[in-house]
Amino acid sequence: MAGHVLAFARLCKRSGLPAHPAAAVDACRALSLLGVGDPRTVYWALRGLLVSSPDQIPVFDRLFHAYWESGSLPEEPPPQPPCERPSARPGQGSAGDEGESSLLSDAEGGASDREVLLRKDLRHVTPEEEPRVRAAFLALLHKLASRPGRRHRPSYRGRSIEFRRVFRQSLRYGGEIVRLTRQEPRLRKRNLVLLGDVSGSMDVYNRFFLLMAHGLARRDRGVRVFGFSTRLFDLTDALRDRDATRAVARVGEQTRGWSGGTLIGRSLAELNRALDAAGPRRGLVVVVFSDGWDRGDPDLLTREMGRLRARAWRILWLNPLKGDPDYQPLCRGMAAALPFLDGFYPAHTAESLLRVAQQLQRLR
Repeated sequence: MAGHVLAFARLCKRSGLPAHPAAAVDACRALSLLGVGDPRTVYWALRGLLVSSPDQIPVFDRLFHAYWESGSLPEEPPPQPPCERPSARPGQGSAGDEGESSLLSDAEGGASDREVLLRKDLRHVTPEEEPRVRAAFLALLHKLASRPGRRHRPSYRGRSIEFRRVFRQSLRYGGEIVRLTRQEPRLRKRNLVLLGDVSGSMDVYNRFFLLMAHGLARRDRGVRVFGFSTRLFDLTDALRDRDATRAVARVGEQTRGWSGGTLIGRSLAELNRALDAAGPRRGLVVVVFSDGWDRGDPDLLTREMGRLRARAWRILWLNPLKGDPDYQPLCRGMAAALPFLDGFYPAHTAESLLRVAQQLQRLR
């Protein structure tokens, strides 16, 4: 039985599940205690130890049925090519260099259904696939948004112990350790403004941008989120909601110009006035999510981009159309904004949004 468990764990590993050797050993121990007479017991024991997220359950069920019930092994999934690593850094007008391997590898090895879905163009995601894509996207975004900082601060609920303070306090009691002082990562306030296009041409993509904005805004109180179509909407308070789905629904109720036309220059003018009212902000990073289609005055857009350029440390533009190899920024809105940008990135898949979110986490 142990040999079958290890063989099944290897099959799961090749299919993208986190079936590492320690989990396989734990599965053998669990079945030795629970017994193998009931197939349901075997199923729940293996699933509890070889699956780490809900989106992996369909893969596990398929493998379990093939190995333990039908007796015919499924075909091994073909290896996926490694994710491309961008060559330029922010400030060079191209995709940013992350300095790490793909977010989707996660030391799990192999390709999984989650990876395929996150790399799929959002225009081609079916209504049946969208909940799975959202779940996988949120799971990785939560892990990314919760990345701890380097410095720490005292905290009663911290997971690590501040040994310097513990030893220093022990000197009062003759070297006896009386109290354990804990600490947690210190969060540094990030001056980040997210500006999302909620016009009709961006309907397919803006839901995932709002999910990314929600993950960043919930983690960092220095993040402000705006939406624009023919005018500007402040979405920050709506996206502070703990539940991501409820936060996106609140945004839909708040914006009346949703899925309308686009006046980028007019919206940037309102944004500049809002930033003037808030006062100077050091290290301001502005991220614009738009396809660049504009019905307004290009001279107004150029003037307002210049004002924003004088205020911001970095201006990054995410364009879903840039995922097309044949795309060229020829529309007047995109052409007018391009000279003022520090980075111009594709945003046509959930993975591309995760890559940009990862880069934003590093900006200080």
